[in-house]
Amino acid sequence: MSIVHVLADTTPPATEKTNNFLIPNGTFFFELILFVIILVIIWKKIYPRLAKVLEDRQALIDRQIAESAEAKDRLEKAESEYREALAEAKKEAAKIREDAAADKARIVEEARGQAQQQVDDMLRRAEDRIATEREQAIRALRSEVGTLAVSLAERVVRVSLEDDAKQRQVVDAFLAALESDTARESEPASG
Repeated sequence: MSIVHVLADTTPPATEKTNNFLIPNGTFFFELILFVIILVIIWKKIYPRLAKVLEDRQALIDRQIAESAEAKDRLEKAESEYREALAEAKKEAAKIREDAAADKARIVEEARGQAQQQVDDMLRRAEDRIATEREQAIRALRSEVGTLAVSLAERVVRVSLEDDAKQRQVVDAFLAALESDTARESEPASG
């Protein structure tokens, strides 16, 4: 085969129609009808499902936004309550510290009062004991001084004072004289 034959075979016969893309043919109308049918199927079957999925998705997003806003409100409320509780706790702590300080002062004052009372009791008991011991010492000294005075008086006067009443009178007189001499010596000198 020659090239001429090949080129001759490719040339369209004169009796055939030429395909002009500007003039629609049957294939175009068939494709157009199929396209419209596919669009109607998409519109009737797929679009409602797709629209429902999109609406559900939008509803989910709206619900999440509402829950987020609600959670934010709850968080703000919780923070507010926390701040109020913290302020209340601080007030309560301050009150407890004040009460503790007042209790401390009261306890210290009570302890001081009890200590002072114990000291006063001890002093009173000591004074009572001293007074009792002084009385006992005075009685013991009187009897001893009385005996010594009688003995001394007997020697000096050479008189026997056997009568108890006389002995007591002599001792009492002697002691009274001693006490008055002691009182005069202990008085401050005036003048």
